[in-house]
Amino acid sequence: MVTIDPCSRLKVIKTQLIPAILTSARENTTSDIKKAIELSLPSLEENCHKLAEKCQEKFPECGNEIELCSTENIKKTFADTREKLEKIWIERKDLEEKEATGIDI
Repeated sequence: MVTIDPCSRLKVIKTQLIPAILTSARENTTSDIKKAIELSLPSLEENCHKLAEKCQEKFPECGNEIELCSTENIKKTFADTREKLEKIWIERKDLEEKEATGIDI
């Protein structure tokens, strides 16, 4: 089993996981998107803060190279992601309502 250092994990979250969450939101139902906004995203953000602490203990200069090693950048990234998910959720909700009522889009 391979252990990935906290800095590398933060980099993967920023470059792969968050984009994957946004991409999958476009394909999911409104309830799935709402779960991501209310449950998954806050949990992931909390884990990023813990990883950033560990990362900064080991590599104090990490914040210069890896964006999520900074508490401010974590807050901004997750606020931006939450905003994008909410926009997708609203669009998806409107689409589902139109489909349910039989209104052409």
